[in-house]
Amino acid sequence: PKMELPEGILLGFGNPLLDITYQLEDNLLLEKYGLDANAAIIADEKHDALFDELMNMENVSYSAGGACQNSMRIFQWIVQTPFRAAFVGAVGKDKLGDRIAKRARADGLLVLYQLKEELPTGSCAVLIQDQNRSLVANLGAASLFTDDWMDDEDNACAMDRAQYFYFTGFFVAVCSPLVLRVSQKCCESNQVMILNFSAVFVLQTQRETLEEILKNVDIVICNKDEAIAFADSHEWKTKNIFEIGPRIQSLPKGNIRPRLVMITDAVCPVLCFKENDRVLEYPVPKVDKSKWDKDKVFDTNGCGDAFVGGFLAMYVQRMPLDYCIRAGIFASQQVLNIVGVQIEQLPQFSG
Repeated sequence: PKMELPEGILLGFGNPLLDITYQLEDNLLLEKYGLDANAAIIADEKHDALFDELMNMENVSYSAGGACQNSMRIFQWIVQTPFRAAFVGAVGKDKLGDRIAKRARADGLLVLYQLKEELPTGSCAVLIQDQNRSLVANLGAASLFTDDWMDDEDNACAMDRAQYFYFTGFFVAVCSPLVLRVSQKCCESNQVMILNFSAVFVLQTQRETLEEILKNVDIVICNKDEAIAFADSHEWKTKNIFEIGPRIQSLPKGNIRPRLVMITDAVCPVLCFKENDRVLEYPVPKVDKSKWDKDKVFDTNGCGDAFVGGFLAMYVQRMPLDYCIRAGIFASQQVLNIVGVQIEQLPQFSG
């Protein structure tokens, strides 16, 4: 039997974006715009033309995106009862913003957007090639999020109601004052704070802020590259995940709840670092691209987001840790078959 979850038990903060996905045949587009095959960056002027180019291409698909919003929608897909999760971020006052909000609500997600007139709703170019995905985010309105969001009465209610708070590193880069305020609130209460490092650039640019926030973080989620980037920014002089994991786990903590650190990787097992140097490993099923059905999409974008959504869906129901992680792995495997994170294309979830 499922636990009866209260409305808005989980509050996610991120950048709501429209995903513009294109399957690459070759490296030309990546080379033209100087993009890595597998990275996430923030767009600058030189990428404007990339967005124009994609908009004019034939087989481009559009889906509601933004890493955190994707995770929240997967969470809802599993939990099934609508509006158990709410999502916070900034969109423009435009058709695109309406479209993303509609899609999120159709997927059972409550949205608490901050509306901005100065910039249009953000978008993200997603360039897929084999097991790689290159993300270029044009944040637009999402970059303008301000922490006075918390002062609104409805939003303050949502914050009191939530028992779990999830932040992407992408959002920390946009509005760290809010993340810090919420993390302190979590630290002093029994609300749980979950942080995803999200991308290497976040660790390189947000070092001091992250140091402050991490004292209040109960669960850290990152991939291997991000874990190594964290170690580099702290001059730990090691690239060994089995050294980095326990060190992040044992960084100073503002309360007595032990921190949990999860490090994911497309091909390696999910690693879980717990207190007293305990490490758990969860194998990820091998995906053999050569045996992949040619008519099926193979899109790794959103797999990490889906892992988080699956994990949290079980975690807020107070399931055992290995159950949570298996649900995360299951969700990420499901998302491989669809472009981006289009919940309406997933089979109905049955635990």
